[in-house]
Amino acid sequence: MTGAENATFLPPVGPVSNPTGFVAPVILRSDQPAEVKQMMARVAAQLAHDPMAMQQFCDRVYQLLCDDVRAQYERAHSYRRRC
Repeated sequence: MTGAENATFLPPVGPVSNPTGFVAPVILRSDQPAEVKQMMARVAAQLAHDPMAMQQFCDRVYQLLCDDVRAQYERAHSYRRRC
């Protein structure tokens, strides 16, 4: 896997504001087709055996989470200014 060129983006499996949704592994909570679940399992297995790929994956997830938090902050503050 070479990073962003091969990235597959899946829709969220539930609302981010619901912390109870993070208890079970995503593969169990997902209503994705079997082939998507198999692809997720293959990627997880590859990451488990490649520390560099795991680090890149973690860095990307962290970047996406930071971007999401920043966007939520900007939305909340722009909404407050309008009121």
